Amino acid sequence: MIVRRLVKILAWVMPLVLVVVGGLAIFASLLFAGGDGEEVAGGVCPGVQRPTVQAEADLDPEQIANAQSIVAVGRRLNVPDRGLAIAIATAMQESTLHNVPYGDRDSLGLFQQRTPWGSRAERLDPSTSAELFFNGGRGGQPGLLSIPNYLSLPLTLAAQAVQRSAFPDAYAKWEGLANKLLGQRAVAGARCLVGVAGGSSAVVDAALKWLGTPYSWGGGGLEGPTFGIAHGAGTQGFDCSGLTRYSVFAATGRVIPRVASDQARALQRVPTDQIQAGDLLFFHADGDPPGFYHHVGIADGNGGMVHAPRTGRTVEVVPNVLSSGYFAEQLALVGRAS
Repeated sequence: MIVRRLVKILAWVMPLVLVVVGGLAIFASLLFAGGDGEEVAGGVCPGVQRPTVQAEADLDPEQIANAQSIVAVGRRLNVPDRGLAIAIATAMQESTLHNVPYGDRDSLGLFQQRTPWGSRAERLDPSTSAELFFNGGRGGQPGLLSIPNYLSLPLTLAAQAVQRSAFPDAYAKWEGLANKLLGQRAVAGARCLVGVAGGSSAVVDAALKWLGTPYSWGGGGLEGPTFGIAHGAGTQGFDCSGLTRYSVFAATGRVIPRVASDQARALQRVPTDQIQAGDLLFFHADGDPPGFYHHVGIADGNGGMVHAPRTGRTVEVVPNVLSSGYFAEQLALVGRAS
């Protein structure tokens, strides 16, 4: 009797278990799907020349850098200041000028562009997402420059013609800030560095400046070490992608995404036999999901790697990284930012 009851219970429970497991598998495949076949971002403006004058005390360094990226791309596309103000106000409303890797449904980045607008790497690259806003999405979505008479429209109508937001009137409150930023040389003077090699040893030098800095999970900003999050909340320093993001920005003016997997998608891929100083090295273990990289460091040009290893350690140089068993076995991708 007991055995028969157990069989009946299992017959009722197992389909539910299979549904849950199947759903989790689908979720994981969507979450970690990734790297192969995605377009590399940063083509229209691979680096930004950024004046160093403080632009706006109410905004943090990342917000300033993203406003500079929008302006630099707009200048390259010959967008008038009115169009630049529309773009900055739009990004301020959509993301507070932070390059967030999440949003409503599948929205990402400064302008919260959805999947049909472009690849994840493109939407998470500030310069490329700005170019999409101005020129339109990869799926034929209209950009600002294709909106008739956009310069004479109220800012809310011009922004809404591109964004199709559920809250079209919300853009208006950022018009004053956008115009104020465009009156500051630190933002208005930003220009694209096109065809200029930005990185190489300069990326390495930027990282080496912080040797001995503590590892802090979630730590590191465009200006240097910061307090992290969770178990890194009490430590000022860098995690692995925080260090690489800072170093690429300091050397090239390019803002790359925050986590290793998104950084891998954003960069030009390089064969492992062509590694140069300043290239980013991405590591993938056998148990990692496809397209997921659990660690990233910077090739130093001498066979070693500068990286922020893990909690309890500090920024260091690992010599002969391609010869050591652990790193040599797990090196899965090399990315170049310049």
